[in-house]
Amino acid sequence: MSNNSALKIGVQLQTHEVAPPEYYKIVKSALGIGVDSVFLWDHLVPFTGKQDDVAWDTWSLLGSVAPLFNGRINQLGVLVSPLSIREPAVLARSAATIALLGNGSFILGVGAGGFEYDDRLTDAPRDLVSRMKLFDRRLQVLCFEVGRLNAQLGTDISIWVGGSGERVTIPLAVKYADGWNGFGPPSGFAAKAVHLIQHNLELSVLLTPLDLENDLGKYFEAGARHVIRSLRPNQDKTFDLEIISAMISERDRMMGSL
Repeated sequence: MSNNSALKIGVQLQTHEVAPPEYYKIVKSALGIGVDSVFLWDHLVPFTGKQDDVAWDTWSLLGSVAPLFNGRINQLGVLVSPLSIREPAVLARSAATIALLGNGSFILGVGAGGFEYDDRLTDAPRDLVSRMKLFDRRLQVLCFEVGRLNAQLGTDISIWVGGSGERVTIPLAVKYADGWNGFGPPSGFAAKAVHLIQHNLELSVLLTPLDLENDLGKYFEAGARHVIRSLRPNQDKTFDLEIISAMISERDRMMGSL
């Protein structure tokens, strides 16, 4: 196999500290170095922050960078929007709007939520059982609305489910989603991916700053076809895209040898 697109390299940008206008420049730079996909995460409070910290509105930022994708095959998406705090019909329309501002496509990653500081600002259920029941109901609505809007508007919105729960999350991904996003390490990802590999889903892995190695070959062997690294803002309030550039070079060398 010599086609580099067999393994996509993506970047997830966290939505705090970096000034909102800077995201346009950063995404433009990411596309310039050859990244296959760009994702923003979706939190009201930085996942790595304190209760009173503020994260920017993810969907406003997505709208500001979407025009950069016009005429490109690169993918823009959110990874993930918590259905515990986001109404599915609203999410579907937001995704359609972003798609039409860009190249017509969008990856709508969703999860069950449960981040305490986000939940305190909303009416999200606090207990796990209620949250997972809500996730099931809202994912069904989202699937229907995205399908209807794709047919009506000609958009190409795909739904990804993020999360590793084998009792609820992974079965729901199989039932409703176009893709699944899991986590490292490679052995943990492989143990979860085995439940999805036989289904027609795009399997992806999100590498956090705690994942010191890329392990592209191991994730590829486990079924991942999309490896996405999450970047925290640096002290100078920007993002280190050299990490992503190195991943792209590593992927190219690896694919060239297969």
